[in-house]
Amino acid sequence: MPRPIKDISREDMIGAIKSTAREQMRLKGTAGLSLRGIAREMNITAPAIYNYFPTLNDLITGLITDAFLSIAEAMRNAARTADNGSAVSRIYAGAMAYRAWATANPIQFQLIYGNPIPDYTAPAEITGPLARLPFEGLMHDFKRAYDSGEMKLPDSYLHLPESVHSSIVRYLGVVNFEMPEPVVYAIMASWVHIHGLVMLELFHHTTPIISDPAAFYKHEVVGLLTSLKMSPPSD
Repeated sequence: MPRPIKDISREDMIGAIKSTAREQMRLKGTAGLSLRGIAREMNITAPAIYNYFPTLNDLITGLITDAFLSIAEAMRNAARTADNGSAVSRIYAGAMAYRAWATANPIQFQLIYGNPIPDYTAPAEITGPLARLPFEGLMHDFKRAYDSGEMKLPDSYLHLPESVHSSIVRYLGVVNFEMPEPVVYAIMASWVHIHGLVMLELFHHTTPIISDPAAFYKHEVVGLLTSLKMSPPSD
């Protein structure tokens, strides 16, 4: 017999709803997510669930918030415990944590980086700052590596198309962070590389060729850092 809702704390109930929602997404995809379906799975009434999430969009925003906070924490913790604490070792640790979190939490990763959810528009004032959280540490570490000379940018990064340059300047104004535009470009180019690798792995596009995706990813991260004249830690 299910435990009466009145005997469950609000925090535990919200956690149970979110957990059920993630399982629903695992089985049916994001398009199959519904409050009534979650209520049915939890053996509670639909009106009861509305006390915690008035709309499906509220629940989705909550799930997205949790995912961004979780991946940011994983990357932050990895960088904090990097072997020698250098900027390069922190960047390497953060990049490795990015894949580790994604493969451990594929549903949450696809929720924030996968296909758009039908009829859902993320509230930019909430999800915009959250989306930047995983990369705040990387931005500081890339800047440290550049300022210290640990990183050397290719000439092509120093001469950007005007439209790219302008968009980077605009972005730096939004995040209120001082950094040379070529370094921001290096961060973006690096993220596109590692993110692409992770997405291809999660959707099983590399499986026919790559039997050890962890080794492949690590080799690519090392190659990426080396191309920026950084010496990644050996392990």
